[in-house]
Formats: sequence, C-alpha cells, structure tokens
Amino acid sequence: MWLVLDIIRLVTIFLTLVSGVTLNSYIVAVYVREWRRKKGFNVTDKIFLFRALTGIVYQCSCTVDNLIFLFVSLPSHNNGRNIYTFVFYIFLTYESIWNIAWVSLYYCLKLVKCSHCIFLQLKRRLSSSITQILIISLVGLFFTTLPLHWTLHFHYNNVTNNPYGFHNSIEIDVRYVPLCMVLGSLLPFLISFLCIGLSVKSLLSHVHQIRHHSSQFSSSPQLEGHLRAVRTMILQVCFCLALYLAVFSLLHLSPYLGLAVRIFIFIFIASYPSSLAVISIQGNPKLRKRPPT
Repeated sequence: MWLVLDIIRLVTIFLTLVSGVTLNSYIVAVYVREWRRKKGFNVTDKIFLFRALTGIVYQCSCTVDNLIFLFVSLPSHNNGRNIYTFVFYIFLTYESIWNIAWVSLYYCLKLVKCSHCIFLQLKRRLSSSITQILIISLVGLFFTTLPLHWTLHFHYNNVTNNPYGFHNSIEIDVRYVPLCMVLGSLLPFLISFLCIGLSVKSLLSHVHQIRHHSSQFSSSPQLEGHLRAVRTMILQVCFCLALYLAVFSLLHLSPYLGLAVRIFIFIFIASYPSSLAVISIQGNPKLRKRPPT
C-alpha cells in the first residue's frame, strides 16, 4: 500500500525530471543553433554546452537512483547494481562541481586584469584547450570514483518497523573518503572560491574607477556584465556547496536527521540540475533571448 509520503516523493521526482531535462535541453538547443550559424564555439559556449549535457545525464541518473534507493527493496544479489547506480551519481556530482570551477576560472581570467606571465599563459591555455581540459577532468573523475564500488555497502531497512523512513541506507568506507573528497570536491571548491575572490576584487576596483572618473555614478554595460558574471559564480558555488553538504549529510548523518530534513534534502538534490540551469540562463544574455524554433 502506497503512503502519502511515497506519493509526494514520486511527484517530486517526476516534476524535477521534467523541469531539469527541459531547461538543460533548451540550453543545448540554443548552442546548437549558434553552432549552425557560426560553425564554431567560443570558450563559454563549450563550457555551458558541456554543463547542460552533464545536467541532462545528471537529472536522469538522479531520477533512476532515487527510484531505486527510495522505493525498491531489492534482495542482496542485486546489491552490485544499486552500488553502480549510486557511484555513477556521485561521479556526476563531482563532475558538476568541476564544471562550475572551470566556469569560475574562465570568468576570473576574463574579468581580472593582470600582466603576469603565468596569468597570461593560463588564459591562453584555457582559451585554446578548453575541450581537452573538460575531457581530461571527466576521465580523471571517472577513475577517482571507480574505487567507490568496493567501499560502499547497502543496507536494507525493514519498512514495517519504520514506514515513514527510507527503505535503504548506505555505509561507506571512511578510509577512501579523504582522497575522494580532495580530488572530487575540495580542489574545485578552492579554485572556485579563489576565482570569486579575485573577480570581486576586480569588480570593486572597476566600480572605484567609474566613481573616480565620473561625477555622477551610473552603471555601464561593462559594469553590468561584471556584476552578472560575479553573481552567476556566487550563486553556482553556493548551490554546489549546498548539494555537496546535502549528499554528505545523507551518507554520514542520515540516522540522526529528522524526517522533514531528509525530505527537504531529497527535494533539493532532485531539483539541483534544473536550479543550476536557471542560474545559467539568467546569467547568460545569449540564453535569455527568445527560445530557438
């Protein structure tokens, strides 16, 4: 017999699947149209297109994982299939974090004015090799998360004793957690925070120059572009950090979380790809234009 809580979870999964796939597909359609017109992509086009494709796969994987993890109580001989599904979901989570790091790095190199040779070399390398960088990070994260298959263990709960709880729980080997956290999340977070700090500093310097050379302070298209880029970076990192904390809480603190908190975390994780797509659309003038026909 279905519980009201199960129906709420199923409706949430369906709505987030539709919104996540639709919004990210719209982003893909916009850049495919631009590619057909220009026969090429710039750096931001490649990053946002790659993120949208990752978002579609992420949303579908999140839906399958949530359906299996929340609604299906499978016997132990299907434990391997559940673990593979969950590991793939963790891999996509780390990939999303690294995509935000690359976007933040590109915006930082674009906004910050610096003549240092290392800075200029990094700017040239990122502009000319962004496709290779995205592929290398994807392959590197795959091999980073691959050992998780041997460190995860599923436990199947008796729902008759706790009908309002989750059907399954996960136990992870803490010996592998530090390495996975550093390579998959801590390093890209540090890159993103550093880029945001440098970008905010550059933005404040630009505002100071405008106020110094103008008797009446007014916004300019360049200043508005700076503000939009910094706002996009901050929102993306905040959402990504919230996602990471939510996944970490479900993995390590689930027995101590209340029912309302777990449901809120579940809804946030399921709606993350669509939320990130909305931030990308609002932060990119090209994506805010009329939808492609």
